[in-house]
Amino acid sequence: MRIIFAASEGNPYIKSGGLADVVGALPKELVKKGHECIVILPKYQDMKLADTIEYVTNFDIWVGWRKCYCGVFKAEYDGVTYYFVDNEQYFRRPGLYGYDDDNERFAYYDFAVLELISHLDIKPDILSLHDWQAAMIATLYKERYAYYEYYQGIKITFTIHNIAYQGKCDPALLSDHFGLDNYLYYNGNCRNDGCLNFMKAAIYYSDAVTTVSPTYAQEILTDEFGEGLQNILGMRRHDLYGILNGIDYDTNNPATDPNIVENFDIDTVEEKKLKNKTALQEECGLPVDPDIPLIGIVTRLTWQKGLDLILNRLEELMKRDVQLVILGSGDAKYEEPLKGIAAYHNQKISLNLKYDFKLSCRIYAGCDMFLMPSLFEPCGLSQMMSMRYGTIPIVRETGGLKDSVEPYNEYENSGTGFSFKNYNAHEMMDIIDYALNVYSDKEQWNGLVKRAMETVLDWDKSADAYLKVFNSVLD
Repeated sequence: MRIIFAASEGNPYIKSGGLADVVGALPKELVKKGHECIVILPKYQDMKLADTIEYVTNFDIWVGWRKCYCGVFKAEYDGVTYYFVDNEQYFRRPGLYGYDDDNERFAYYDFAVLELISHLDIKPDILSLHDWQAAMIATLYKERYAYYEYYQGIKITFTIHNIAYQGKCDPALLSDHFGLDNYLYYNGNCRNDGCLNFMKAAIYYSDAVTTVSPTYAQEILTDEFGEGLQNILGMRRHDLYGILNGIDYDTNNPATDPNIVENFDIDTVEEKKLKNKTALQEECGLPVDPDIPLIGIVTRLTWQKGLDLILNRLEELMKRDVQLVILGSGDAKYEEPLKGIAAYHNQKISLNLKYDFKLSCRIYAGCDMFLMPSLFEPCGLSQMMSMRYGTIPIVRETGGLKDSVEPYNEYENSGTGFSFKNYNAHEMMDIIDYALNVYSDKEQWNGLVKRAMETVLDWDKSADAYLKVFNSVLD
């Protein structure tokens, strides 16, 4: 089948988070299984590999009452065809998101995707939409484009990567940006919480809805995690599928990763992981000690990621014989206290307030443990990457963290990591202490490391699950 993916970002061209990893890896895996995959992205100013894309054509499109230029560029990567829609007014600016006109920018993108399909004659069997930026494509298709003979028969799936970001805006934009009648708002198709809600519209109009882990699919049906959309999701529960994301095993491979000091595999992990550990300690300005437990954190510094728990118990953690490497940036309310604590404990904490992909690889490869106590986590990829590199995750049992990390059981000698249930700083500290105790028994710890590395969390099984959903809507 031919599958078109519409998303606001995708590896290897542009990335701000896990969405790009999924859009980069899933189509590649589906191509391996014999399907044709096309990804349509905005042509951003900060796009990587820009010199490898080539101009195809251009045409005009209407965004509400606005007549807009739409240029089209093309590239091939790992068997996947990428198209980039170009409009400098909307996308020739730094970064991806956070502008006052984001709703208009992605309304333009939504129209561009649908128009590009007919201009290039690439009608798909499945149009796979991802997150709020592509959500209104479902509404536009069902309310306008599906009436044209060329577009008939396309099936729409919508994937929720994080339900906290829904695309909420003034109801007047339904007609102003999308040229759609306001009755679609007043009858509830696009209305939620007193505003136009892009994600609500996609849930209503799509043929199937997926999200990025089985546990998260159940969580978003509840008042606690549904972010106001639990009722519409409850109506669509028989069309809602939780499919655990995978990671790209070609990119995330300690045996071939050029960003780490010493490559290793499951047979050489005990010896060569230590070399990565001591090199990381030296790089981060920590005392070089191969025996001290080294805990890594790679994250956005936001409320979702459990920073409140970490700050609540960081001074207590510093009383243990441990070292901590933190990589990430985010809210000042977390950055500032971390700066103070890290300055005071500069022999135990290395704080790196930035995004650095190469350093993140060295953290995965060099640390003994990886802390991820998220308040909620739709899927999470960091815990999978850490396991791939033999670094044991310590996670809260939520979303994809619960689905991907099997709790350690000392009596059965099983498990791939450590987990705690409630969003509670005392529980987190207790499980960290338990992990530190297990670390002191090298035989148990080495067995745990090897089981983590043996865990298969690639895209093969997940891609089959997506194909099952695609085939179900086609049938």
